[in-house]
This record gives sequence, C-alpha cells and structure tokens, in this order.
Amino acid sequence: MVVLDSLPVVLADAGATVLLGGVSWTVLQSLDRPSSQSFLAVLLTLTVWALFVSAEGVAQVLSVGLLTNAFELGQLFPVVLIPGLWTIYVLSYTGRGRGLTRRRLAMVAGLVVPPVGAMLVSFTGPSQSVAEGVAAAVVGVELLFISGLVVYSTYRLVSHGWNHPRITRGQLVLVWIGVGAPYLSSVLNETESKALTVGFFVSGLCLAVAVYRYPVMTPFPEADYVTRTRVVEALEEIVVVLDWDGHILDVNSAATETFGQAASTMIGDSVSTLAEGLSQRDLSPGATGIVTLQTTHGRRQFRFSVSVVEETTTSEDDGATPVARTVLLRDITDEQTREQRLTVLNRVLRHNVRNKLDVIMAHAEAMDDDEHHQTIRETATELVNRTQKARHAENSMAAITDTPEPADVTAVARDVAQTYRREHPTSDISVTCPDELRVTTHRTLLARVLEELVDNALTHSDRSDPQVEISVHENDGSAVELVVADNGPGIPERERQILADGTETQDEHRVGIGLWFVHWAVLQSGGELEFSENEPTGSVVTVRLSEER
Repeated sequence: MVVLDSLPVVLADAGATVLLGGVSWTVLQSLDRPSSQSFLAVLLTLTVWALFVSAEGVAQVLSVGLLTNAFELGQLFPVVLIPGLWTIYVLSYTGRGRGLTRRRLAMVAGLVVPPVGAMLVSFTGPSQSVAEGVAAAVVGVELLFISGLVVYSTYRLVSHGWNHPRITRGQLVLVWIGVGAPYLSSVLNETESKALTVGFFVSGLCLAVAVYRYPVMTPFPEADYVTRTRVVEALEEIVVVLDWDGHILDVNSAATETFGQAASTMIGDSVSTLAEGLSQRDLSPGATGIVTLQTTHGRRQFRFSVSVVEETTTSEDDGATPVARTVLLRDITDEQTREQRLTVLNRVLRHNVRNKLDVIMAHAEAMDDDEHHQTIRETATELVNRTQKARHAENSMAAITDTPEPADVTAVARDVAQTYRREHPTSDISVTCPDELRVTTHRTLLARVLEELVDNALTHSDRSDPQVEISVHENDGSAVELVVADNGPGIPERERQILADGTETQDEHRVGIGLWFVHWAVLQSGGELEFSENEPTGSVVTVRLSEER
C-alpha cells in the first residue's frame, strides 16, 4: 500500500523533471543569445533539484535508506545555488555584464561553502549538541544571505522591467514564479511532499511559457549603466576631456594607444604635453578644424571637434553648468592624402589629355584620308567633351560646401527643358509640374543633375525624334520627386547595379561620368535615386528630395 500511495508522487516528480529538462534543452539550442548561459544555469539547477527529489522518492519506494539520505542531502546544493544563479541572470538581463566576475564567484562561494563546512563538521564526529549548534548557525546565515540575494535581484529586475517598453509585466511575473515556485511550495507546506511536486510543475510550465513567448534571453541594459566603459572606450576616435585651463581630466584607450602614454601620466598635464599642435588651436566649445599631431605612428592629420560637458544643477532656474570640454579627434590622414592625390591626378590628367587631344586634332586636319580623319576627329572630340563634363561635375560638386537654400524645383525643370529644346529642336521635351514647389538644396547642383539626366536620355536615344518627359510633384507631403522619363533603349540593368553598389571594378566600368555625378550629387544632398523601366520602352529616373520645412 505504501508503494502504491507513493508511486503517483514519484511519477509526478519524474514528469516535472522531464518538463524542466525539456525547457533547458530548448534554451541550450539558443546559446548565442547574450543572457542564455546564465538563464540555462538556473534551469539546469532547477532540473537537478527536481531530479534529486524524484530519485529520493524512488529510493523511498525501494526502501533504500542510504540512497534516500544521499539524495535528500544532494538537494541542499541546488537549493542554495539557485538564488545566486538567479541573481547573475538578473544582472546579465539588465545589462550589468555577463560571466563569472570575482564578486560573483565570491557570491557563489558564500552560498556553497557554509553548507559544505557544516557537513564536514558533522562528519568529524563532535558531540551532537555542537553539530546541532553549528547547523543552526549555518542555516541562519544561509537564510539571511539567500533572502538578501532574492530581495536584491527581484528589486533589480522589477524596477528595471516593470515600465520598460520591451519587457512585459507578464514576463516578469512568469519568470519570477517559475524560479520561486519550488521555494514557495516548500514554505507553504513543509510536511507534504506533494507540495514540492506541484511547485516543480508550476515552475516548468511558467518557464516554458516565458521561453517560448518572451525575450527572456535578450538583455535590455539600463540606460544609466551604459557608461563610458561601454561607449567612450569602444570608440575608435580619440577622446580627450579638458578643464577650462587646458589640463587633461580624462582620456579614452584610443588616446593612450595613439600617443603611447598611460592615462595616469596624461591626466593632470597640459594638453600641450600630449599634442603641442592641439594647444595652439581654438578649443572653445563648438570649434572644429584639422590639426597635425605626432603619434606613435608618426605625424598624422586629425579632424577635431570640441563640445562642452555640462553638469545639471538641482535648481531648474540655474540650468546646466559647463564643467569641462571634450575634444574628439578622428584620424583623417589616409582620407586627406587620397583626396589630395585624386585632385592632383585629376588636374594633371585633364590638363595633359586636353593639350594632347588638341595636338591630335590639329594633325588630323592635315590628313588626306577622309575616313581616318573623321574617325580621329570624332574620337578626340568625344574625349574633349568628357574632360569638360568632368570639370563641370567637379565645379558643381564644389557647390555642396555652400549652405543650402530654398530652391524652386519647378523653375529649375522649366529652365533646363527650355535649354535642351533649343539645342535639340527635333526632340520632344515636356514638363509637368505645379506652379511652384520648393526644397532646401543647392540650386546649381539640382540644375546640373537634371541636365545630366536629360542629356543622357537624348544622347543615348535610338530614335530620330526622342521624347523626354520631366515631371515634378510632391510625395506624401514629405518629399519632392523629380522624374525624368524617356522612350530610348533604357539604362542597362548592369549599369544600374553598378550605381546601386556604388563601386566599379576593372570588369564593371561601363557607367559614364554623367550618371556617376548624378549618383554622387543626390547622395550628398541627402536624397534618393531610383531607376525603373518605362513602358513600352525607355527608362524612368526618380530623384527624391526632402521638402522644405
């Protein structure tokens, strides 16, 4: 009869163990998640606890007293470990780092060492009264420690997640009950073994729902815990904090690596000892510029910007008080060298090519062979036109450095259409637009973009009477679209892909200067460029710009 009465409890314990093991296995498949390891540690320890309880029930049914005592004693370890592992999970989930730090190892040791010490004392054979006294002391300390961990971790999780936009309250309740159910069931009914079985079942069900429904393994760091060690130290740019007298208050690791000095030796010194060229510049808040500094890799060029560090006072009337300045340095040596190299090469090649082509054309005029003369002249003229187009593109891109101003897209479209009607009288160029539509941009650049699109449509047309339709309209009230449609052969998909990728290779270099200019200009203007096919033939190019506010 005893066996029959105990068998349902044993089977229920086994079922709860399997349930917790299944949830653990699910979490094991997601170890790439940031908080999965600590969450898995909690689940596995709960599973071991349930397994020991189930094994103890089997030993009782079989009347094996030694095994019963062993499994009962083994439950002590998961009971005391779970609060510590739960605390580590909560710290990971709220963004306070993962893994076993020294403090966390000390916490785990504080949970395990006292019970182990108490067992050693009991095994050494002191009097029963001494053993009972030691056990009572250990239980008291252990309960106090565990209670403190549970209160701290629960407060940390609930205070962070209760009103968090990505953490639901249901998730908090499910996870907390899932971990605490076995403890609650034991406290509510200390003498009834069935209560602990119910606790494990509740634990398994709650944690299963939490794992399948909520992001319990994706941490959501507290905003005030994303400190300089997480942000400033991760920057590749150099950060130097100065007081108002130009003395260094703090630096990040990029500064110590670049200038080859430890932070402790730099802090307190004048900025001139770190970078002499920097001390000669205006470092007032908002200042920017380029400076050359000596580094561990030789002299390098940096673009610097200065911002103010403010300390908010308790009085709303006083506002924020400036307390320091932050200098951000970004190494632009390679970028500057590349720009200078391209500028020089562009100027020299364009100048030399133009001069040599003039010589070729002059000699071509003296040739008697009309066929060769015509071929040479057409080829040379095409190259001259390309150099002129490159110069015009360069001059237009230089306009981006100016401050953008409101420009009437309608007026630009009409002016460009009128110009090309005169140059191509056989073409059909139409304009569909409102009376006025303004955007904040560079008018010269916008006009040049439209000229390139219209010129590209007319130049590559395979028809005797090419048609180009220019339309200007608003898009959902937040953007202005400038559309150029033609009835030519269209822009090949290969060229459109090159522009979309933003790069050319030795094998993929078919895009002309004009379309590259359009791509650069629209990108620099903060707009979007879109290509599509026209019906029945031709292409549609859409330039989308933000509307003036």
